[in-house]
Amino acid sequence: MAAEPGHLLRWTLVVSAALVLQVGLVPQVSIAGVHPDLLLLVAICAGMVGGPGTGAVVGFTCGVLVDLFLPGRFGMTALAYLLVGYGAGVAGEAIARPSRWISCAVVGVASAVGTLLYATIGQLLAQRSLTDPNLVAIVGIVAAVNTVLALPVLAACRWAEPGHLTVKVR
Repeated sequence: MAAEPGHLLRWTLVVSAALVLQVGLVPQVSIAGVHPDLLLLVAICAGMVGGPGTGAVVGFTCGVLVDLFLPGRFGMTALAYLLVGYGAGVAGEAIARPSRWISCAVVGVASAVGTLLYATIGQLLAQRSLTDPNLVAIVGIVAAVNTVLALPVLAACRWAEPGHLTVKVR
């Protein structure tokens, strides 16, 4: 995350908008009892646009914000989002010329990995997350919804990240 006037403000606006939608709108949207995870999507897209460092910072911030609203162990979501944001940044740098389809596919895979990572961390902390009979449905629905929403969120993250305003995804 480079220092540029308005840089922090733009990221704050993107993360705040996602938080407001996650807390205010997403609980009203349920697919087979599963709610989308917009802040995970923002962490992944931040990594893809800004690289591993930006993905880790935005992922950690999004995770802490989610942890404020979730019951359970504080920091689990922050750790999972930090790692998946960093991983998305590494993946984004490895792709030379990302097309829209490739970007959406990376978001879908990273969303599935992020959800499974959260469940794995929960299992390590004795929360029985991996034995949840709905885990496959949760992973699939979160990955599918995040894949569908990837392009507008990638555009918002490109707006927030300086130096990426001219980069276009085909």
